[in-house]
Amino acid sequence: MSTFALNLAFAAVLAVTSMAGLALALVPRRRVEVGGSRRGQVPGVVATAAVLLMLVWGVSVAYMTLRTGTGLGVRLNLLPLLFDGRGSAVDAVLNVFVFVPLGLLAAAAGLRFRALLPGALAVTLSIEITQYVMDAGRTADVNDLITNTAGACLGWAIGALVLRARRPASPHPALASAGAGA
Repeated sequence: MSTFALNLAFAAVLAVTSMAGLALALVPRRRVEVGGSRRGQVPGVVATAAVLLMLVWGVSVAYMTLRTGTGLGVRLNLLPLLFDGRGSAVDAVLNVFVFVPLGLLAAAAGLRFRALLPGALAVTLSIEITQYVMDAGRTADVNDLITNTAGACLGWAIGALVLRARRPASPHPALASAGAGA
């Protein structure tokens, strides 16, 4: 398969997993009492679908990031936010978008931000360490660590906004109890 076809297939996986994450975030949640606050409970089928889509996303990201590279450039970059040219800046933006589906799917699955952040950081750190150790013509780059993690956080924030926007407004507790006695 040509590089163009692989890149196109990868873009399709990113688009499909992103759209699926948004769609899963729109599935109604059952409201339950958890520790004194009402939260939406994620239906099992939504959580299962989100996890399966995360696996599809993860396999495609692993394949695209761990295959043999061009061998051009440095092997290790530890200087954060130092972009050497337009291509490097474009690569940074693309890296953000590669991890957006992970955040969307995590939000749809009901993961909290405090679970997403270390998870996304661990995934991207694993990729960068593997690229460095494999020495297969790829650059292990601290900028990738930053942009990939930022992409997952952006995806989670979008997913959380979708969840919040579709949530029915709940009345103030004092108003709800006053209306119950009438």
